[in-house]
Amino acid sequence: MYSNKIVKNTYNLNNKARWLSSVSNNLIEKAYNLHYFLLSTSNPVGQNEIHLIEYDDQTLRIDKSVIFKNETEIEQLVCLDMYEEKEGKKKILLCGSTFESNKVNNKNKTDSLYSCAMWVGEISNELKQNDNSKLYVENNEKNENSYDSAKEENSIVEVTNNKYEKKNDIEQTEVNLINDANSELSNDKANNTVMISNNNNNNNNNNNNNNNNNNNNNSDVSNKGLKKIYEFQSDYNYIRIKKIATNEYEKDVIKIAVIDKYNYTVFEKNKKNINFIVSNNVKEELNYGTFDPHHDNILTVMSNTSFYGYDIKSNSQIFSTYANHKANLSCIDFNSNIPNIVITTSNDGCLKIWDLRFLKNSFFKINIHSHWITSINYNNFHDELLLTTSTDNSVKLHKIEYSSNYSNLLNKVQNYRLIKNYTDHQESVYEGAWSKTDAWVFASLSYDGKCVINTVPTEEKYKILL
Repeated sequence: MYSNKIVKNTYNLNNKARWLSSVSNNLIEKAYNLHYFLLSTSNPVGQNEIHLIEYDDQTLRIDKSVIFKNETEIEQLVCLDMYEEKEGKKKILLCGSTFESNKVNNKNKTDSLYSCAMWVGEISNELKQNDNSKLYVENNEKNENSYDSAKEENSIVEVTNNKYEKKNDIEQTEVNLINDANSELSNDKANNTVMISNNNNNNNNNNNNNNNNNNNNNSDVSNKGLKKIYEFQSDYNYIRIKKIATNEYEKDVIKIAVIDKYNYTVFEKNKKNINFIVSNNVKEELNYGTFDPHHDNILTVMSNTSFYGYDIKSNSQIFSTYANHKANLSCIDFNSNIPNIVITTSNDGCLKIWDLRFLKNSFFKINIHSHWITSINYNNFHDELLLTTSTDNSVKLHKIEYSSNYSNLLNKVQNYRLIKNYTDHQESVYEGAWSKTDAWVFASLSYDGKCVINTVPTEEKYKILL
């Protein structure tokens, strides 16, 4: 293991890790040279941490981080937002799953029961710039102070300059959602809406002085931690949540799909509330899922051998196919620019590209890794760029150029090239993610807790742009 060191473009957690998410930067004054990622440690029997790191693509360094302490491991980590309130308070909004208990089912087999929730964390305005500066944030799950009283705490730096007078839509969303650290949930089944109501419990916090005593980096210390503000409840128990997928098809609305072993459940988050949309038992054992970025209501889920498309508006299946990989499927992703193009990967180290209009056969196949492929991500801006990670300890950047005649992809030879094989990791790489700030920065996370941030080679940028 590593010891919380920051070395240029590398950030090392002090524990094993498997969860990585890119962060949408919606701060009022955002710099486009700064890129943010969330990392989560994987320690099922002890304290865990979620790290928010900042990478500067001008200095090519990770110079800042915020650490939230948490008693349980948050799996399937997804960052929903990073925003700033009128008073200058900066916050991070995230979603994830946690293990609850084991239960023996009617087939005398053990099921792992999970919950899925949304958390918010406050970020200091005074992060230090040096290599080892970190803000340690102690999580106090018994904190019963209301959100209003939290505003009065001295650990929060108030910023009231007139540059914040234009209130962000995101702030309005979260003010409606986050009125208390221990919000009560009331389920209005008449309109399928789960509302968040105020809990008038304003008990004093008995742990205001519970700071991190192991802080050796002269960092700022605060007792502000992650607050669970909402739990995504369904009519059934979640059994081993496999993926949390999000779709930001509309600016002010986020769809959130919780995919467990046999079901998918979809919620919709808007400015005022969180709506339960639909749940469905697909009668297959699932392991992954993602939204179609070109169609608001299409969710694609994947079993070990096949993938299926569902219209969540009608809750009906609209396509399915047997993928015919030599091993279990591992990931699926949609082309960000060309509709109907989807890519699948497998534990056989191969990827296949499909046209949803012609699902009898894939139109492109290649072996790209020597072991399991753990993640695959189309670039959000330039669909010819493809990022993959694997348990062969590598991160690979690929370029796949498609025919200009999108209506006839099946009859065209695709131009594939491996741009670069990144060998920064010494253990299995479990996640890769493109920055949401621009097209050229990406991060990868290996099981030993090592996060590396890289960029697309300059010559490749020019080939794409010129």
